[in-house]
Amino acid sequence: MPKHSSIFLFSKTSHPEVNHIPILDVTYFNASVHFPSYDYIIVTSKETVLALEKIGAWKILPVLAISEATAEFAKSRGAEVLDIAEGYGKSIVELVKNKYSDLKALYPHAKVIAFDIEGELKKLSVELDAFVIYATSCAKAKKVELPSDAICIFTSPSSVNCFLQQYIFLPTYKIVCIGETTASALPNDLTYVLSEKTSVESTVLKAKSLL
Repeated sequence: MPKHSSIFLFSKTSHPEVNHIPILDVTYFNASVHFPSYDYIIVTSKETVLALEKIGAWKILPVLAISEATAEFAKSRGAEVLDIAEGYGKSIVELVKNKYSDLKALYPHAKVIAFDIEGELKKLSVELDAFVIYATSCAKAKKVELPSDAICIFTSPSSVNCFLQQYIFLPTYKIVCIGETTASALPNDLTYVLSEKTSVESTVLKAKSLL
């Protein structure tokens, strides 16, 4: 299927129908974890799954995933899914509060986070161990000339921040964000639309609807 020439996806994850700009690099960290000590793992990204695969037998624990897309990726790597939140950090806190507050959670996460899941759960006296398992940084990619009618897709606050290091937003651009947390990283005066679901596939569908 040919790519849509005016749609640009600024993320680590690519999509065959749009121009992918690999604007993020990921560094994974080593860790020593005794997985049988926990009842489940909170997983907020595909990168978390990839990082877990490097450190041990994490798949003995079920996954509480932040979104459908993250849950599907975890399942594709052999994990059992305990439950699925609504795509943002606060929804994980609510889900744990309502259903899993008596269980012990493992929460591996990125170095820079958009929402303090650990802090909010500890306020609720949820038993939880958290640690940094990966970090994202801006990739040293060659700048791409964007057309004046570009539709720019962003899937994380980091992707927005890295974009701003190399580009400026023209008033003719259209912007699609995967969620409100990502949109919050945009300059205040910009107009944007949100995808229907928190997945790359959904952001691409939304961008195509703007053509």
